[in-house]
Amino acid sequence: MSIFFKAESEKINKENLSDIYDAIYDMTLEFNSINKTKYVTESLKENKIYNKTLLSGSITEKGLMSFKQNATLELEKDSLQNFIVLKSSLSIYMEEADGVNSVSISIKENKLLDKNKSKVRINKNHIANFGTLRDYTKVNEVEKEQTYKTIEIKNSIGSKTGPLIGSVVYDVKILTDYPSIKLSKTDFGKSFLLNNKKITLINATNNIIIVDGITIDENFDITAINLDKKENVIKSPSTGKYPIYKDIYDIYNKNSNITKEELKKELPLEKLQKMKVNGFYYAIVNDFPFKNNFILFSRVYGISKDIEVKM
Repeated sequence: MSIFFKAESEKINKENLSDIYDAIYDMTLEFNSINKTKYVTESLKENKIYNKTLLSGSITEKGLMSFKQNATLELEKDSLQNFIVLKSSLSIYMEEADGVNSVSISIKENKLLDKNKSKVRINKNHIANFGTLRDYTKVNEVEKEQTYKTIEIKNSIGSKTGPLIGSVVYDVKILTDYPSIKLSKTDFGKSFLLNNKKITLINATNNIIIVDGITIDENFDITAINLDKKENVIKSPSTGKYPIYKDIYDIYNKNSNITKEELKKELPLEKLQKMKVNGFYYAIVNDFPFKNNFILFSRVYGISKDIEVKM
Protein backbone atom coordinates (compact mmCIF):
# COMPACT_ATOMS: atom_id res chain seq x y z
CA MET A 1 0.00 0.00 0.00
CA SER A 2 1.13 3.57 -0.70
CA ILE A 3 1.39 4.35 3.03
CA PHE A 4 4.36 1.97 3.26
CA PHE A 5 5.86 2.12 -0.22
CA LYS A 6 5.33 5.76 -1.23
CA ALA A 7 6.16 7.57 2.03
CA GLU A 8 2.55 8.55 2.68
CA SER A 9 2.40 7.99 6.44
CA GLU A 10 0.27 11.13 6.78
CA LYS A 11 -2.60 9.12 5.25
CA ILE A 12 -2.84 6.96 8.37
CA ASN A 13 -6.03 7.81 10.26
CA LYS A 14 -8.46 6.36 12.75
CA GLU A 15 -10.38 4.56 9.99
CA ASN A 16 -7.40 2.56 8.68
CA LEU A 17 -5.43 2.40 11.95
CA SER A 18 -6.37 -1.20 12.74
CA ASP A 19 -5.26 -2.37 9.28
CA ILE A 20 -1.97 -0.49 9.67
CA TYR A 21 -1.20 -2.21 12.98
CA ASP A 22 -2.02 -5.57 11.39
CA ALA A 23 0.35 -4.85 8.48
CA ILE A 24 3.19 -3.75 10.78
CA TYR A 25 2.74 -6.78 13.02
CA ASP A 26 2.78 -9.10 10.00
CA MET A 27 6.03 -7.41 8.97
CA THR A 28 7.64 -8.27 12.33
CA LEU A 29 6.49 -11.87 11.93
CA GLU A 30 8.15 -11.94 8.51
CA PHE A 31 11.39 -10.67 10.05
CA ASN A 32 11.28 -13.56 12.52
CA SER A 33 10.44 -16.26 9.98
CA ILE A 34 13.24 -18.71 9.21
CA ASN A 35 13.28 -20.95 6.16
CA LYS A 36 14.56 -24.33 7.35
CA THR A 37 14.21 -26.17 4.05
CA LYS A 38 17.29 -27.64 2.42
CA TYR A 39 19.05 -25.30 0.04
CA VAL A 40 21.20 -25.85 -3.05
CA THR A 41 24.66 -24.30 -3.38
CA GLU A 42 27.15 -23.57 -6.11
CA SER A 43 30.79 -22.55 -5.97
CA LEU A 44 31.33 -18.79 -5.83
CA LYS A 45 33.79 -19.29 -8.68
CA GLU A 46 30.95 -20.71 -10.78
CA ASN A 47 28.46 -17.95 -9.99
CA LYS A 48 28.02 -16.15 -13.29
CA ILE A 49 26.87 -12.86 -11.81
CA TYR A 50 29.67 -12.53 -9.24
CA ASN A 51 32.31 -13.44 -11.81
CA LYS A 52 30.61 -11.45 -14.58
CA THR A 53 30.72 -14.56 -16.75
CA LEU A 54 29.26 -14.14 -20.23
CA LEU A 55 28.30 -10.56 -19.41
CA SER A 56 30.18 -8.47 -21.95
CA GLY A 57 29.38 -9.38 -25.52
CA SER A 58 26.02 -11.07 -24.97
CA ILE A 59 24.19 -7.93 -26.13
CA THR A 60 26.06 -5.14 -27.90
CA GLU A 61 25.35 -1.77 -29.50
CA LYS A 62 24.71 -3.73 -32.69
CA GLY A 63 21.94 -5.51 -30.80
CA LEU A 64 20.44 -2.13 -29.90
CA MET A 65 20.27 -1.25 -33.58
CA SER A 66 18.31 -4.42 -34.29
CA PHE A 67 16.01 -3.49 -31.38
CA LYS A 68 15.30 -0.15 -33.05
CA GLN A 69 14.69 -1.73 -36.45
CA ASN A 70 12.30 -4.34 -35.08
CA ALA A 71 10.37 -2.10 -32.65
CA THR A 72 6.61 -1.65 -32.99
CA LEU A 73 4.10 0.15 -30.77
CA GLU A 74 0.55 -1.19 -30.58
CA LEU A 75 -2.68 -0.35 -28.78
CA GLU A 76 -4.25 -3.19 -26.80
CA LYS A 77 -7.56 -3.19 -24.94
CA ASP A 78 -9.24 -5.25 -22.28
CA SER A 79 -12.52 -4.81 -20.42
CA LEU A 80 -10.98 -2.44 -17.86
CA GLN A 81 -8.34 -0.32 -19.58
CA ASN A 82 -6.16 0.26 -22.61
CA PHE A 83 -2.44 -0.37 -22.99
CA ILE A 84 0.37 0.63 -25.27
CA VAL A 85 2.62 -2.33 -26.00
CA LEU A 86 6.20 -2.02 -27.19
CA LYS A 87 7.31 -5.16 -29.03
CA SER A 88 10.79 -5.79 -30.38
CA SER A 89 13.74 -8.14 -30.47
CA LEU A 90 17.49 -7.75 -30.41
CA SER A 91 20.36 -9.99 -31.39
CA ILE A 92 22.14 -11.98 -28.68
CA TYR A 93 25.71 -12.99 -29.46
CA MET A 94 26.52 -15.04 -26.35
CA GLU A 95 24.60 -16.82 -23.60
CA GLU A 96 23.06 -14.40 -21.10
CA ALA A 97 24.01 -14.82 -17.45
CA ASP A 98 21.26 -12.52 -16.16
CA GLY A 99 18.64 -12.57 -18.88
CA VAL A 100 15.77 -10.92 -17.01
CA ASN A 101 17.94 -7.89 -16.17
CA SER A 102 20.18 -7.68 -19.25
CA VAL A 103 18.10 -4.88 -20.77
CA SER A 104 16.47 -1.96 -18.96
CA ILE A 105 13.68 -0.08 -20.73
CA SER A 106 11.84 3.00 -19.48
CA ILE A 107 9.78 5.78 -21.03
CA LYS A 108 11.81 8.95 -21.53
CA GLU A 109 9.32 11.10 -23.45
CA ASN A 110 5.63 10.77 -24.22
CA LYS A 111 4.47 12.19 -27.57
CA LEU A 112 1.21 10.25 -27.83
CA LEU A 113 -2.05 12.06 -28.66
CA ASP A 114 -5.61 10.78 -28.70
CA LYS A 115 -8.16 11.42 -31.47
CA ASN A 116 -8.89 14.85 -29.96
CA LYS A 117 -5.19 15.79 -30.15
CA SER A 118 -4.95 15.71 -26.34
CA LYS A 119 -1.87 14.23 -24.71
CA VAL A 120 -2.33 10.64 -23.56
CA ARG A 121 -1.42 9.89 -19.95
CA ILE A 122 0.91 6.87 -19.67
CA ASN A 123 1.46 4.92 -16.46
CA LYS A 124 5.26 4.55 -16.32
CA ASN A 125 5.03 1.32 -14.31
CA HIS A 126 5.05 -1.48 -16.84
CA ILE A 127 4.72 -5.22 -17.28
CA ALA A 128 7.72 -6.79 -19.04
CA ASN A 129 7.87 -10.12 -20.85
CA PHE A 130 11.06 -11.60 -22.27
CA GLY A 131 11.61 -14.60 -24.49
CA THR A 132 14.10 -16.20 -26.88
CA LEU A 133 13.78 -16.76 -30.62
CA ARG A 134 16.21 -18.66 -32.84
CA ASP A 135 16.48 -17.97 -36.56
CA TYR A 136 18.29 -20.21 -39.02
CA THR A 137 19.64 -19.04 -42.37
CA LYS A 138 21.85 -20.63 -45.01
CA VAL A 139 24.96 -18.83 -46.22
CA ASN A 140 26.90 -20.66 -48.96
CA GLU A 141 25.03 -23.86 -48.05
CA VAL A 142 26.15 -23.50 -44.42
CA GLU A 143 23.34 -23.16 -41.89
CA LYS A 144 23.86 -20.34 -39.40
CA GLU A 145 21.93 -19.74 -36.21
CA GLN A 146 21.11 -16.31 -34.77
CA THR A 147 19.51 -15.97 -31.34
CA TYR A 148 17.19 -13.07 -30.56
CA LYS A 149 15.88 -11.79 -27.26
CA THR A 150 12.19 -10.92 -27.63
CA ILE A 151 10.85 -8.09 -25.49
CA GLU A 152 7.34 -6.87 -24.73
CA ILE A 153 6.75 -3.80 -22.53
CA LYS A 154 3.14 -3.03 -21.62
CA ASN A 155 2.03 0.29 -20.06
CA SER A 156 -1.54 1.17 -19.14
CA ILE A 157 -2.83 4.50 -20.47
CA GLY A 158 -5.50 6.98 -19.45
CA SER A 159 -7.29 7.08 -22.80
CA LYS A 160 -10.06 4.50 -23.25
CA THR A 161 -10.67 5.22 -26.91
CA GLY A 162 -8.56 4.95 -30.01
CA PRO A 163 -6.93 5.47 -32.36
CA LEU A 164 -3.75 7.09 -31.06
CA ILE A 165 -1.19 9.09 -33.01
CA GLY A 166 2.36 10.13 -32.24
CA SER A 167 5.23 8.28 -30.63
CA VAL A 168 6.99 7.32 -27.42
CA VAL A 169 10.71 7.74 -26.78
CA TYR A 170 12.17 4.84 -24.79
CA ASP A 171 15.47 4.85 -22.91
CA VAL A 172 16.95 1.43 -23.69
CA LYS A 173 20.00 0.36 -21.67
CA ILE A 174 22.26 -2.69 -21.77
CA LEU A 175 23.75 -4.29 -18.66
CA THR A 176 27.55 -3.98 -18.66
CA ASP A 177 28.86 -4.49 -15.12
CA TYR A 178 28.19 -5.86 -11.61
CA PRO A 179 29.98 -3.79 -8.94
CA SER A 180 29.94 -5.75 -5.67
CA ILE A 181 31.27 -5.86 -2.11
CA LYS A 182 31.67 -8.80 0.26
CA LEU A 183 30.47 -8.10 3.81
CA SER A 184 29.97 -9.88 7.11
CA LYS A 185 28.12 -9.31 10.37
CA THR A 186 31.22 -7.54 11.70
CA ASP A 187 30.46 -4.75 9.21
CA PHE A 188 27.20 -3.60 10.81
CA GLY A 189 27.22 0.20 11.05
CA LYS A 190 29.90 0.60 8.38
CA SER A 191 29.44 2.58 5.17
CA PHE A 192 30.73 1.68 1.71
CA LEU A 193 30.36 2.70 -1.92
CA LEU A 194 28.36 0.48 -4.27
CA ASN A 195 27.78 1.61 -7.84
CA ASN A 196 28.93 5.11 -6.78
CA LYS A 197 26.35 5.27 -4.00
CA LYS A 198 27.11 5.49 -0.28
CA ILE A 199 25.34 2.68 1.56
CA THR A 200 25.39 1.87 5.29
CA LEU A 201 24.93 -1.72 6.46
CA ILE A 202 22.55 -1.66 9.43
CA ASN A 203 21.83 -5.30 10.22
CA ALA A 204 21.08 -8.79 8.90
CA THR A 205 18.03 -10.37 10.52
CA ASN A 206 17.31 -13.96 9.46
CA ASN A 207 16.70 -13.74 5.69
CA ILE A 208 16.66 -9.91 5.53
CA ILE A 209 19.53 -7.43 5.22
CA ILE A 210 18.83 -3.85 6.34
CA VAL A 211 20.68 -0.99 4.63
CA ASP A 212 20.50 2.80 4.81
CA GLY A 213 21.22 5.38 2.11
CA ILE A 214 18.63 4.59 -0.56
CA THR A 215 15.78 7.07 -0.94
CA ILE A 216 12.28 5.81 -1.59
CA ASP A 217 11.88 7.66 -4.89
CA GLU A 218 15.00 6.31 -6.60
CA ASN A 219 15.22 3.06 -8.50
CA PHE A 220 18.60 1.92 -7.15
CA ASP A 221 19.44 -1.67 -8.03
CA ILE A 222 20.81 -3.73 -5.12
CA THR A 223 20.69 -7.49 -4.52
CA ALA A 224 22.39 -9.94 -2.15
CA ILE A 225 24.29 -13.17 -2.73
CA ASN A 226 24.06 -15.39 0.35
CA LEU A 227 27.09 -17.53 1.27
CA ASP A 228 27.47 -20.61 3.44
CA LYS A 229 30.40 -21.36 5.77
CA LYS A 230 32.51 -22.63 2.87
CA GLU A 231 31.86 -19.49 0.81
CA ASN A 232 29.54 -21.35 -1.55
CA VAL A 233 26.58 -19.46 -2.99
CA ILE A 234 23.22 -20.41 -1.47
CA LYS A 235 20.86 -20.34 -4.44
CA SER A 236 17.76 -18.23 -3.85
CA PRO A 237 14.96 -18.60 -6.43
CA SER A 238 13.38 -15.34 -5.29
CA THR A 239 15.03 -12.12 -4.13
CA GLY A 240 13.83 -8.56 -3.72
CA LYS A 241 13.90 -5.35 -1.74
CA TYR A 242 11.38 -3.04 -0.14
CA PRO A 243 11.42 0.13 1.99
CA ILE A 244 10.66 0.02 5.71
CA TYR A 245 10.16 3.04 7.95
CA LYS A 246 13.10 3.49 10.31
CA ASP A 247 10.71 3.97 13.23
CA ILE A 248 9.18 0.53 12.62
CA TYR A 249 12.48 -1.28 12.21
CA ASP A 250 14.09 0.38 15.23
CA ILE A 251 11.19 -0.72 17.44
CA TYR A 252 11.46 -4.28 16.11
CA ASN A 253 15.23 -4.26 16.59
CA LYS A 254 14.80 -3.41 20.28
CA ASN A 255 12.19 -6.12 20.80
CA SER A 256 12.02 -8.75 18.06
CA ASN A 257 9.14 -10.55 19.79
CA ILE A 258 6.98 -7.47 20.18
CA THR A 259 3.24 -8.07 20.49
CA LYS A 260 0.55 -6.18 18.63
CA GLU A 261 -0.53 -4.44 21.84
CA GLU A 262 3.06 -3.34 22.52
CA LEU A 263 3.25 -2.02 18.95
CA LYS A 264 0.21 0.14 19.55
CA LYS A 265 1.86 1.67 22.63
CA GLU A 266 5.17 2.28 20.82
CA LEU A 267 3.48 3.69 17.71
CA PRO A 268 0.42 5.77 18.58
CA LEU A 269 -1.46 7.42 15.73
CA GLU A 270 0.45 10.72 15.98
CA LYS A 271 3.81 8.97 15.69
CA LEU A 272 2.63 6.75 12.82
CA GLN A 273 1.55 9.80 10.84
CA LYS A 274 5.03 11.36 11.17
CA MET A 275 7.08 8.24 10.35
CA LYS A 276 8.23 9.53 6.97
CA VAL A 277 10.05 12.40 8.72
CA ASN A 278 12.66 9.96 10.06
CA GLY A 279 12.95 8.23 6.71
CA PHE A 280 13.41 4.69 5.49
CA TYR A 281 15.76 1.77 5.50
CA TYR A 282 15.69 -0.79 2.72
CA ALA A 283 15.19 -4.49 3.40
CA ILE A 284 17.00 -6.84 0.98
CA VAL A 285 15.32 -10.23 1.00
CA ASN A 286 16.66 -13.73 0.36
CA ASP A 287 14.97 -17.13 0.62
CA PHE A 288 17.39 -18.32 3.31
CA PRO A 289 18.91 -16.79 6.48
CA PHE A 290 22.12 -14.75 6.26
CA LYS A 291 24.34 -16.65 8.72
CA ASN A 292 27.76 -16.05 7.20
CA ASN A 293 29.38 -13.64 4.76
CA PHE A 294 27.29 -12.19 1.96
CA ILE A 295 27.83 -10.13 -1.15
CA LEU A 296 25.86 -7.04 -2.12
CA PHE A 297 25.91 -6.21 -5.81
CA SER A 298 24.33 -3.74 -8.18
CA ARG A 299 23.87 -3.53 -11.93
CA VAL A 300 25.43 -0.94 -14.23
CA TYR A 301 23.80 -0.22 -17.57
CA GLY A 302 26.73 1.30 -19.45
CA ILE A 303 25.32 1.26 -22.99
CA SER A 304 22.18 3.28 -23.66
CA LYS A 305 20.22 4.63 -26.59
CA ASP A 306 17.06 6.71 -26.98
CA ILE A 307 14.70 4.90 -29.35
CA GLU A 308 11.57 6.61 -30.67
CA VAL A 309 8.75 4.30 -31.72
CA LYS A 310 5.68 5.54 -33.62
CA MET A 311 2.15 4.18 -33.35
